[in-house]
Amino acid sequence: MRTTFQYIDKLLSEAEHTMADAGSLSPFRRHSDDTTPIQRKVTHDYILRIREAMRRVMEELNIPPPEPHSGAVWAAAINLMYCSISLNELTPKRMRAYGPLSPEAADRLDGIRAELDGLVAKLRTYLGKGAGGDLQQRLQQLGKTGDEIRLLSEIERIVTAHGLVEFRGTLSMLLDRMESAAFEVGVFGRVSSGKSSLLNYILQTDVLPIGVTPVTAIPTRISHGPVAEAGIEFAEAQPQIIPLSDLPRFATEQKNPGNKKHVTRIFVKLPSDRLAEGVTFVDTPGLGSLAVAGAEETIAYLPRCDLGIVLIDASAGLTQDDLVVVQALYQAGASAMVLISKADLFTPADREQMISYVKANLRSQLRVEPPVHAVSVFGADAALCDHWFQSELRPFLAQHHELAITSQKRKIGGLREAVIGALERGLQAAPEAVSGESTVLSNEATEALRNGNRILERAQGESFFLTRKITKMQRAIIDVAAERIAAALIESDDADAASIFSETLTSLIAEPVAATFRSIEQTREALANAMDVVVSASGRDAPERLPKPTGMPMMDVNEISQKIVVEKPRVLSLLGKGMLASHIRRKLETKYDRALLEFLSLYANRLRRWMEQSINGLRNAFNAFADLHRAHFEAAPFAGGFAESSTIQNDLRILRDWDTAEAESPIRSI
Repeated sequence: MRTTFQYIDKLLSEAEHTMADAGSLSPFRRHSDDTTPIQRKVTHDYILRIREAMRRVMEELNIPPPEPHSGAVWAAAINLMYCSISLNELTPKRMRAYGPLSPEAADRLDGIRAELDGLVAKLRTYLGKGAGGDLQQRLQQLGKTGDEIRLLSEIERIVTAHGLVEFRGTLSMLLDRMESAAFEVGVFGRVSSGKSSLLNYILQTDVLPIGVTPVTAIPTRISHGPVAEAGIEFAEAQPQIIPLSDLPRFATEQKNPGNKKHVTRIFVKLPSDRLAEGVTFVDTPGLGSLAVAGAEETIAYLPRCDLGIVLIDASAGLTQDDLVVVQALYQAGASAMVLISKADLFTPADREQMISYVKANLRSQLRVEPPVHAVSVFGADAALCDHWFQSELRPFLAQHHELAITSQKRKIGGLREAVIGALERGLQAAPEAVSGESTVLSNEATEALRNGNRILERAQGESFFLTRKITKMQRAIIDVAAERIAAALIESDDADAASIFSETLTSLIAEPVAATFRSIEQTREALANAMDVVVSASGRDAPERLPKPTGMPMMDVNEISQKIVVEKPRVLSLLGKGMLASHIRRKLETKYDRALLEFLSLYANRLRRWMEQSINGLRNAFNAFADLHRAHFEAAPFAGGFAESSTIQNDLRILRDWDTAEAESPIRSI
């Protein structure tokens, strides 16, 4: 009986699926649509009754039902994986077996495959998030107050009810910004310039270790939290949550020499009032550890920040490193403030002279005029820091908060208008309603969007090959370092082999690191060009700029170079540079080969993860733009069918008449 019931249940599923499929927009429908909405509804209700009857009979006869083989989400994800595999069979290289392809045909085929695979990937990503992908749940966690939250909740309901999945990406991005609305303040300066002392004073805590040598390559992010604690991320181990008293074990050179524990990021949570409004401070590595070749790469190394505070040690004066970072901050689109630390060591007259000198240099060399203040955190002179905080930093943060709210309201208003447009087109979805002109525009824009999908795919593949080059540079680094160390030892018995090895490693790695950054920038530029084509074809407003790549992981060469010890062998040095270089090469291979390979592999993995995260950020922004474009031109296939026009009209009325008492002005300015 169970076997018979199971077969009946399978036939019922097929019957219901057949009726639903007949009314779908699938190009491979096996049956004509001769059903009515009432027939589909009544059929569904009868099937429910039949299944309920079978369940009741099995309970009466004590027949246990079979256990499910797997979860539905897992099974659906497997099917989607096979969809991706099938789409990969459509690559131009594999399709050549059916005959020659012109370059134009190959590009078009690749674009079509990339577009479809991108849609499949979005669904796979959504299912992979599990309950975390529930936009309504995320909205509820943000709180039930605020007109923007209520409007987003209503838009999410309408989007879900009518199957307007093209708007889910934009909704998700808006929620991401609301959930992580922190204003990031990066604090930059040379080692011992007073960064940690300044942050401890501002936050009225002593959480950051001072008076010790920091681990140069690890930025520390400090944000608000209900409990004081720290989170530590590692290159190859699971993250840890630790009490703040244990922070020096991971964040100082004394307790973690050469970063032997392979810490990649440190997060500190503090219940500080000055962090409660969403401000995040980032204690950055000392400027001396920026092992990069130029300003563009320096920008990549900077953490993503809205405001950069550059500390200048009053006893050391303005340096080239300070100028490079101020310039990089402005080029990255951030604001900057310059603080002259340790001002308690000088008289008021000397402080004013320093401020004038720094302002003059910034104006003449960089053509920028950021605020410049002298500060101290000690004794009576700590009033300088208090004055700067109250008169400069706090008003700046308040102004940014207001601008962020206005921008957010404008974006939500734009989404509302886009959904209204999609619902209106859904009511006029007859083929004759689409003009020939808009079809041409849509085709042109669609090709540009397909090209964007293809660009992202290629960038994803490049992330592996570009970073893999670094792991293969082990032999070249040892060869060049051996030659340079040998030449130095010939000239002087006091040659510093560790410094020479460090300089060699830095110079040889600089090019593949810069190539990685250039690859992301080129991908960003190519996507921006594709978006420009879409904007030109559609006549719509220009989109927001794509996110710039920031936060590239730094390479702390001290981690490996400080291990290098090479002494000058007297006998071999008499035989010349060649013999000495061969001896040093063998020594480096014997003693440091494995450590160098591990160092390169760990850094390559960190760089690859950064590259993939940067590509994902570009993909999310580009997909949100592409989805809104497609929604603008195409009448979406509504989930409930066009027969439910009254429901569509009701939702249209809700959005059109939405009471935006607080957001009316910014929304209407779109």
